[in-house]
Amino acid sequence: MYKIHELLNEMLAIYWSASIQHRSHVAVIEADGASLLASEMESKIADEPETIVKLQNRLLDLGGQISFTVKQPNIGKNLREALQNDYELQKNARVGLNAWAKIASDENDATTRILIEEILADEEEHLSWLEQELNLLEKLGEPLYLSKRM
Repeated sequence: MYKIHELLNEMLAIYWSASIQHRSHVAVIEADGASLLASEMESKIADEPETIVKLQNRLLDLGGQISFTVKQPNIGKNLREALQNDYELQKNARVGLNAWAKIASDENDATTRILIEEILADEEEHLSWLEQELNLLEKLGEPLYLSKRM
């Protein structure tokens, strides 16, 4: 179980950092005047506190202790950087979550594996949305893209 405790604490560190990054990007995007996009992003990340609680509860259910250090988020300075940084974070999340699901499976912890797979499904959806937004930004250019997101 020790390996699962470490894994869950690592996930907590990453998810707290990601939550800070995403919420900061909502503010950056709102400041750029893209209030519709900021609202849409806010709805995409609304479940992050719930994910953190699920991870904490699973760790405690297994007799572990919550012990992690929040990693420095990568906060963009403008709309493009915010979307790009979140996209990179989501791409890395896919790789990490798949690896963690395998570890949980190897440790014969189906409950943790299922939790991780549920998180992965949500992250895949968020990744797809970010990819679409970045493609639109690239195709339309920032002025036209922003005009559709204000």
